Amino acid sequence: MPENGPESALQEATIDRLRAEVEGQRRAMRTRAVIEQAKGILAERLACSPEQAFQHLTRLSQDANRKLVDLAADLVGSVAPPSADERPPAVTPPAAPRIRVHRVDDRVPAPAAPAPGDPSAGEFAARYHMAASALSSADSPEELAALLMETALAPLGVGALAVTRLEPDGALRLVAGHGVPAHQLSQWQRIPPQMSLPLTDAARRGATVWVHGRAEFARRYPDLTGQDLVPGDTVCALPLRTGEQLIGAVKLGWPGSYAPTADVRRHLAALARLCAGELLRVLALSPDGGGAPFPAGEPWFQAVLDALLDPVLILHAVRGAADGLTDGTVTDGTVTDLRVVHANAATVDLAGRTGTALTGRLLSELYPGMVASGTFRRLVDVAVGREPYLGEAEQFVEVVGGAVHGSSMTLRATPFLDGVLVSWRTHDEQERRETQLAQAQRLASLGTWQWRVADDRFDCSPEVFRLLGLPRPARHGFLTAAEAEAAVAPGDRQAVRGAARRLLDGERAAALEFRIVRPDGVGRDVRAMAETVPGPAPGSRVLAVRGVVQDVTAWRRTEEALVATRSRLAEQVRRTADEHRAVLALQHALMDVPGGPPTPGLEVAARYLPAESEAKVGGDWYDALTLPDGTVLIVVGDVSGHGLRAAAGMAQLRDALRGMAFAGADPARLLERLNQMLCHLGGGFIATVVCGLLDPAARTLTWARAGHLPPLLARDGTARHLELLPGPVLGAVPDGVYRSTVLRLEPQDLVLLFTDGLIERRGEDLAFGLDRLARAVEDYRVPGIDGCLDHVLRRLKAPNPRDDTCVVGLRLS
Repeated sequence: MPENGPESALQEATIDRLRAEVEGQRRAMRTRAVIEQAKGILAERLACSPEQAFQHLTRLSQDANRKLVDLAADLVGSVAPPSADERPPAVTPPAAPRIRVHRVDDRVPAPAAPAPGDPSAGEFAARYHMAASALSSADSPEELAALLMETALAPLGVGALAVTRLEPDGALRLVAGHGVPAHQLSQWQRIPPQMSLPLTDAARRGATVWVHGRAEFARRYPDLTGQDLVPGDTVCALPLRTGEQLIGAVKLGWPGSYAPTADVRRHLAALARLCAGELLRVLALSPDGGGAPFPAGEPWFQAVLDALLDPVLILHAVRGAADGLTDGTVTDGTVTDLRVVHANAATVDLAGRTGTALTGRLLSELYPGMVASGTFRRLVDVAVGREPYLGEAEQFVEVVGGAVHGSSMTLRATPFLDGVLVSWRTHDEQERRETQLAQAQRLASLGTWQWRVADDRFDCSPEVFRLLGLPRPARHGFLTAAEAEAAVAPGDRQAVRGAARRLLDGERAAALEFRIVRPDGVGRDVRAMAETVPGPAPGSRVLAVRGVVQDVTAWRRTEEALVATRSRLAEQVRRTADEHRAVLALQHALMDVPGGPPTPGLEVAARYLPAESEAKVGGDWYDALTLPDGTVLIVVGDVSGHGLRAAAGMAQLRDALRGMAFAGADPARLLERLNQMLCHLGGGFIATVVCGLLDPAARTLTWARAGHLPPLLARDGTARHLELLPGPVLGAVPDGVYRSTVLRLEPQDLVLLFTDGLIERRGEDLAFGLDRLARAVEDYRVPGIDGCLDHVLRRLKAPNPRDDTCVVGLRLS
């Protein structure tokens, strides 16, 4: 086929055009997310369609003479800054004028072009969203590094960066670089954990490391010969984290002197967390990336650990805060504790706790004896220093639940990812098992025996002599065949002889129940199980018969009593089965009632946990219903009692309240009518309720209570309980008076409605539970109501053993 010609030229032109189109699509994908978010914000603010919002955004871009994506990023950054633990601090925005398009229906001003000088918090937020949009389109670690440099780091003057991932032994594997010479990338493919570098310091300490100038670098890292991995006069290494898990580190280099501000440090910390999440994704996608970091949660790896005979724990390092704002060059990422993230199937600790009871808990809480003895500190040193610990046999003592547990063990530990892998072996296990076996034989009235056919005698354990009521001989522990047969009741001797003959004739095993008569005339029912010990050659005679004998007299008497009890219980089971099915059906029906169409900008989450000690459905309930006028009814209530009666009361109150809400009354009026209805009907129960009407347009929550705990409001990192409005419980007095109040909601405000089962504990003042709830909400700084509710339930140790727990959270963006 000719190289040149019209067809060849046409093909080349087509290929160039398609290549340009693909590259254009990739560039569009990097910015599409930011533009789509900006469209959503404008659509909500202007109450218009997405198409009209895009047209408005385009006009703002033209009027401001700025790129569409830059304007969109500024808008998203001003409305949705990064999460609280990553974003730059809130500062007063610069006084640069904001450009407004002079139209009657325009209600959203366009952010002005950035003013010269240091970036503001809003500009950092815009760059963060631009980077998030771009990194989400990366398909490889190299592309991830290039996009991170282009969208976020180059504007800060960064000239080079390197991205590494943490390996199981603590080493760092280079996965991508930008602005780094090729020969440097080749020489720094794997960095051992013992090597002292900014990257290894950041990974080891879980904190940011800054080095200003080559002289300081040479002073702090004198062992490094040759060129560093990342060129630059000023370098910075940041740990890459996803939640508590450290997965690697990233290093940045500035060609000249660079003095970062507090805002820059926070911005870099936010970018590091963003990069960590995207790095996990691209490593899993990239065939050359070596796969995702080695996680302890992989099923195949857990299967390997479960195949080991010795206990194995995987501990994750828990570090102190690292905000990057201290005056020193290294921030505080000290390992403060170790958390159990996995325990293999062989794990049983001194107190008899299995891996399931240990997983997720802190080592210092599980084993305070380790803290006192210094073993805990040695394990922390393994996590920090990356050097294995090979312990010797020593005595370990722990006090768990008031009981003292001790054992002689040898403990070994080795660095593993961002933590430690620990294993141990108990040396007194054989002695302990022998003691337990003897104790089990005594408690179960179980004895072992062996019939030696050649000399026709029975070697017996002490429990056999006790069972037969015979004194154990001082010099030997055996019975003759005649003595053994004499202990069998005359009516059962023929059956015993027949079983013995069958065993000698070739049967491998036999089991027989018969009666014995003790010398004092007391009869007992026993069960014997036996197996043969054949000779070395096939077909040779049986050498011995060994087995066990157990006193089953009490079992037989119990069986007789159980037969009578079963007949009485059967009828009761049949009666309760119908009620149980009805309760379950009613519970599912109550929880699955539709709540109306979703409300834009409103995030609602709920949790219901029944009491641990109650098998029946309780009286706690909640509801979230969108009304025709756009308001949302939010209710949490508690009906007295449990079972079908309480479930029926829940359904009655919930349905009645829904119907009344459509009439447009405020919460106080709704509770007043509900109380009148309950008192008039005389349902035989009382109830507490907190009722609210949320107006998304006005950003207000109008609420009232009837004997219920008030809601909790979390605003700007501080949680407080709302005022205790007057209002008696429903069903107590027919002329009860209720009062409504209005709460104006700020963006990102979190409101929790809950029942007393969440915070109430027996023997404890209610104020302690309320304070515990407020502290738990304040400690949770990650966006998302679902995660906050799960965090609160864990902190307050839900479910309550004696009462149901119900909690509803709402946030209006």
